[in-house]
Amino acid sequence: MATAAAAGTVVLVDAALDPYEHPDLRWLVRKHVLAILEEFPTLSPSVDTFTTDDGNSAVLLNARGILAVSHALPPILLTLWLPREYPYRPPLVYVFPAAPPAALVADHPFVDHRTGRVRRALPYLDEWSVPRSSLVGLVQSLVAALRMCHPLTAASSGFVAGGATVAGGARAAATPAEEERRRMHAVLAEELAARMGADAADFRVRADEDIHAMASLQAGLRARGDAMGGAIRALEEERMRLELAVTASLAHRRNLLAWLHKESRAAPPGAAGAASALAPYAAAGDAPRWLESKAAELAADDAIDALGDALENGELGFQEYIKRVKILAREQFFHCYAASKSMSSN
Repeated sequence: MATAAAAGTVVLVDAALDPYEHPDLRWLVRKHVLAILEEFPTLSPSVDTFTTDDGNSAVLLNARGILAVSHALPPILLTLWLPREYPYRPPLVYVFPAAPPAALVADHPFVDHRTGRVRRALPYLDEWSVPRSSLVGLVQSLVAALRMCHPLTAASSGFVAGGATVAGGARAAATPAEEERRRMHAVLAEELAARMGADAADFRVRADEDIHAMASLQAGLRARGDAMGGAIRALEEERMRLELAVTASLAHRRNLLAWLHKESRAAPPGAAGAASALAPYAAAGDAPRWLESKAAELAADDAIDALGDALENGELGFQEYIKRVKILAREQFFHCYAASKSMSSN
């Protein structure tokens, strides 16, 4: 009889796994389902239609049944839905009261009292991974968590330890010490659930604030990045304009130097007349001063040529070149003026 039931379960599971997304892992899903049915005999497999929050529906394999959290606490109705992406996606776990008068605790840290769904706050669900996680481990972790913080209210049902109840939901006779202990347990459980719910809500608020702050910071950084990109583009355009200006200045300088070199090398017309014109100055003693001024003027011209060559070869910066050319041009002007004065002093 047991063998026939197990065979029927295998057939049901295999038939339900046909539309699942990972056919190569059906053996693993079958292993998980058979293990949970063996570990918790009160659960049974079935195939039903599951409807999501957005209205979509799918036929999914599930296991549901009465689950006893502990001997001193009322049982719960547990449902495990296996999504099409299982085992890479964790199962959808729902917890409901096993008796109609029961109610779920509001602000429970693990169970949503409106839908009965177990939240991802449960560590085993949050850390779900293949192949480490399984249905057996999930239910064992859920039982341990609900044993510390039961999802049903203190007045949920007429359940008592050992399963003794009376008609109308009245509890069996118990000693005052047991009643006080149960009352304290219920009060502590509700207080713990309230604190854990408040902590979870506070954590969610802080997480939302951090997300908002990070989003604002990201927007600010993006704006700064755009501004820096614009500034870099403007500087690059300015650099190109300066390079064109320097190139034009160098071309103009080369033309000017070529003209000066040509004029300085040209022989003056009537050299004999010039020599005769210098005779009075030589006699007067002004020829040495003129020659000295003229030599200094030509030396400044040669120095300017050398600076131009150094600039073209990259041995001298443009600012330094302009500074030195200004100084040499000033000196050249004074030497030229001194030579002209020495020529016209007589």
